[in-house]
Amino acid sequence: MKHHFLILALLISTTDAMSQRLVDKREQAEGWYLPVHGQAFIDGKKTDGYLVRLYEENEYKGEVPVDKKGRFLLELDIDKTYTVELTKEGYERKLMLIDTQLPEGLVEYPDYECYVNLTPEEAHQGKQDFYTDFPTAIIRWSEEMEGFYHSEHYLEHIQNKLGNVAQASF
Repeated sequence: MKHHFLILALLISTTDAMSQRLVDKREQAEGWYLPVHGQAFIDGKKTDGYLVRLYEENEYKGEVPVDKKGRFLLELDIDKTYTVELTKEGYERKLMLIDTQLPEGLVEYPDYECYVNLTPEEAHQGKQDFYTDFPTAIIRWSEEMEGFYHSEHYLEHIQNKLGNVAQASF
């Protein structure tokens, strides 16, 4: 009888410890962050040598590494708002607003693939400069697409205000 009680106590304490374990790696946090795979293009060709800066809730978080092939990876926490800024000398700054809020209970969703076409600085001279401070794209969960997607309506509106030179694919 003593052995049964000891085994039961050990089993309960082990189960309790396991239920209180904290997640210490991203790989263990499935459903808790959004992977964003990004790449910048110039005239339809992949480019490198650009900078990516990340802001969470308008607070600067730091520069994001861009690999030798010109790709970057973001791991954005769920239920937050981020701004991603891409800059390259001689090209217009691109801003993307990413809202990572998910429908309640949803824990599986696809990664977001992000492709940005950089535009030469001279392309906007004299054309609605006010709109160059707005995000190029607003990205959020789309029930219809069952994933994170940019707003086509917003993107089209910004492109029209900038004289259709802000061509961007997301």
